[in-house]
Amino acid sequence: MKMRQSGLSLTALLVSLALGLVLSAAVIALYLESKRQYLVGDEMARLQENGRYAVNLLRRELLLAGFFGGIDGSVLPPPPAAGPGCDVAGQWPLGPQPAIDLQPDYRGGPPRTVAGVNLDCLPALALQQGSDLLAIRRVAGEATLANGLYAPGVSSPDSGHWYLRWYEHGANASWWQAGRVDPAEAVAGSGSWYWRLYPRIFHVRRFSAEPADAIPTLCAAGLAPSGMLTQCLVEGVEYLRLEFGVDQSGDGVPDFYLRYPTAVQLQRAVSARIHLLQRGLTRLQGYRDNRQYRLGQTTVDIAGDGYLRRVFNATVQLRNAAVWPVAG
Repeated sequence: MKMRQSGLSLTALLVSLALGLVLSAAVIALYLESKRQYLVGDEMARLQENGRYAVNLLRRELLLAGFFGGIDGSVLPPPPAAGPGCDVAGQWPLGPQPAIDLQPDYRGGPPRTVAGVNLDCLPALALQQGSDLLAIRRVAGEATLANGLYAPGVSSPDSGHWYLRWYEHGANASWWQAGRVDPAEAVAGSGSWYWRLYPRIFHVRRFSAEPADAIPTLCAAGLAPSGMLTQCLVEGVEYLRLEFGVDQSGDGVPDFYLRYPTAVQLQRAVSARIHLLQRGLTRLQGYRDNRQYRLGQTTVDIAGDGYLRRVFNATVQLRNAAVWPVAG
């Protein structure tokens, strides 16, 4: 007896292939979507970490702005004959400028603060237009040498860096570029105090390592042994904008917040609001950002690129503002 052989018809084969293709496409689509969600989540996590770090960094700097070891800012020593840093005429940061200075909404050209300081140590062509420049002067939160005793883990000042040096509660204050400390001063009860100076100009640069990377970055120009040196701190910071709470009545409470304070109003500030637009570092496939972001009293429009963004805000008290004399 002859056995009949059976098989798939052409129609059944085509149907099977079609179903296989549909299933394969569904699996690939699911994989691609899962990968996209992973990339979005990873980028958002990095964006949030960078944004929070940048805000906390600026918050701490503003908290310490104007701190000079507890002595009144009006009795700081005059600058040396050839002071280093920005603004040759004004000798920032060792000159008599206020502890907090600002150029709001930089739009090109030589940067200049509301107090008239020429920030000529910053490369104007590299600055992000529409962002603020924030200049802060302070010393370290802990003395390097306190009444003759070095801080824990410290055996000498940092060579070449600038210090505020004074004796017996602020008497005979002077600026000192670190060299060798007199052994007689490094004795408990000597009355000698050394505080390392930390002046910084915070700004947003249009790139991180090189212009081609086009990653906006929060940087700070600080005083180094050889002059002003720029150090980049947080990648992805696209815009920094600040508002200052001005105490017009003298009761220590801000009466209003200003986006564009004058030099006198800035010296009357008792609080500050930090607004920061943080951008992702990697362009996401298929994503377009066309939103408008509010940074306090101002907004930023984004022209449809593929980066994630988020606004970070913080309000900080200017604890050391009260020790500074107010002009006007």
